[in-house]
Parts: sequence; structure tokens; C-alpha cells
Amino acid sequence: MAKLNEGDVIEGIFTIALSLHLAYGKVEKNVLNKIRSEVDTKMFSTGRFKYSVAKNLKRQKGKNAPDFFNVGFEMRLKPESVIGAFGKDYDVLYKSSKDIGKIDQKVEQLIKSFDRADFAKKTNKAVDYFLDNNKGEVATFTVIADGIAGESSGGEIKGDVTLEIYATAKGSTKKIMSDSLPFSLKSESVTVANLSPYNGMLDFANAMNIKWDAREKYVRLSKSFNGPEEQKSKFELISSMYNDLKKEILKKSTEANFSKTAYSFLKKSIFGSDLANVVDVQRGAVKEITVDYFDNLEKTTKLIAEAKGNNLVFLDKESKAPIFQIRTKLRPPPANEAKFYLEVGKGIYTK
Repeated sequence: MAKLNEGDVIEGIFTIALSLHLAYGKVEKNVLNKIRSEVDTKMFSTGRFKYSVAKNLKRQKGKNAPDFFNVGFEMRLKPESVIGAFGKDYDVLYKSSKDIGKIDQKVEQLIKSFDRADFAKKTNKAVDYFLDNNKGEVATFTVIADGIAGESSGGEIKGDVTLEIYATAKGSTKKIMSDSLPFSLKSESVTVANLSPYNGMLDFANAMNIKWDAREKYVRLSKSFNGPEEQKSKFELISSMYNDLKKEILKKSTEANFSKTAYSFLKKSIFGSDLANVVDVQRGAVKEITVDYFDNLEKTTKLIAEAKGNNLVFLDKESKAPIFQIRTKLRPPPANEAKFYLEVGKGIYTK
């Protein structure tokens, strides 16, 4: 069996759970798992798998005019990264009350989180829009999971799962809310950017308004390396460039606009152009990074930079809580792996 990508699996499970919550105001694990077993993963290779969770479901609050909800989802995941988590393969596991990896624990946490999570509050507002307005409408909720489309944007779009809402009244259909609701799903991951070292470090330096000669000094990194000797020099150059970058950032950290420029780069890296809130489904909890909380953090919290081993950590100046960090991952041949990471810290999650 191919190795599961738990992030992709959680993306699909979140899609089903959110659809159930929109339709019934609750998520039952056995219902969620039954739908998992009905997902036709073969459809992922050619397009989206479409599923109707509820059709013409009557919903009413008090004496208001009743509304009728149509709720469904569309899903396209990487077929090779979710083998055994959906469809016929999962049906066998589900019937024998088994699961794979740590997914089952995360499903439990996800279901619990609907009582308090920010993403649930946002979708509840969408439901209440219909139940409170006393109009009597047909509401159509479509949850779309298409992380593949997001990847094709080159990282500009962060939303893996998007909620689209339409209302029909007196024969006229209109979209509710000016924008869809996007969510970026993670599974115990702090990484918000996984970049090539040369271009990634240049981009970060540019965002921080650092003026240095790295583009020319390390231009060799923009070309291919062949053979063991060249590969050895490649890793030496990356280490040297990264050490230079850390020194430049530490010098920059004394300037008045340091926090502003750092937050600007971080916001784009986390939320993308679609401003997708982050939902990280873990074994022990569901953690979120929301645009609203981030904006408040930016207004109230100054940053300082400190070198901690290989990492350069950006900390809350007052509490010293880590907000984010940069680091490299260098594994010389035979592994031959070189990465430049941007990772969030515990101080950035919604309290």
C-alpha cells in the first residue's frame, strides 16, 4: 500500500464533516465513515467526485418561514496519497472497525471541535442567515475539496476546501456572501512554505527589504550540480547563503518597520490571496490560525528575531512566544535533499 498523506486524507474528511454539519447541525462518526466508504476515488484521476448529503431538507427556526437545504460536496484528492482512506478499500476497514494511521483519533477531535471552532461559527452564520431572515428560500451549500487546483496556482491560493452558498427565492438564484469561505487544511503540520533554498531565501530577503549581494554571490545555486564534488559544493553554498541571510535579518530586526514587513510576508505565506483560514487537525486537538486573529496580532505584537541553533525564530517581544521561524533542511548525497522552510509557532494560533 502506498504511503498515506494524512493532510490529503484530512482534507477529504473535513469536507464530509462540514457537509454533515451544514445539513443536520451535527456530525455523527458512523455516518461520516459510511460516506467515506462511498467515495469513488477513481473519479479523482479525471475530475471531482460529487455526492449529495441532503436534498430538499426542511429546516426551520421558531415560527419563521421554513427553508429547504440542499447540501453536497465535490472532492478531488491525489489518488495515490489517500489509498485505503476512502472508497472500497476503506469499506473493508470500516466494516471490520479498523482504521489506518492516526486518522481515527483526528476524526474524533474534528467532530468535537464543531462545538467551538471558528470555522464552525463561520458556517453557522451562513446557516442562520437563512433560518433567521423569515423568507422561505431554497439554500444550496456546496463544499468543494480541490487541493490540486490550489497547487496549480503556484501557492497563491491556500484554500484546500471551499464553501459556496446559493439561495433561490421566487425563481431567482443568487450567491450568498461576496466571497466563498476557504479553509486551508493541515494534519499536525507547522509548515506554511516549503521552498527551494536559493529562490526562497532571495524572496524572503526581498520581502524584508534586505539589500544584499546574494543573487550574484550565490548565482551558482540557480544552475544544476552534477557529480559528488559539485553536490558537496552545492550544500556548502546553501549553508553559507543561509548564514548570511540570518545575519542580515538580525541586523534588520533593530529597525522600526521590522515587524510590519515580517507580518506582511507571513500573512501572504499563510493565508494566500484567497485569505483561507488554517485548520490543523491533530490527534489531541484542532488548532486554527484565522485572518482576524492574525490581524489583531499584527496590530498589538512587536517581533524580535533570535537565532536558535539552525533556526531563526521570530518571537513576540513581550511574551517571547514563537510566532514563526525559518530554517533549512540539508541532507547531502545520497539523500540529496535541500529545503528552505517557513514554519509557524505556537504564538500564532487562535486562543
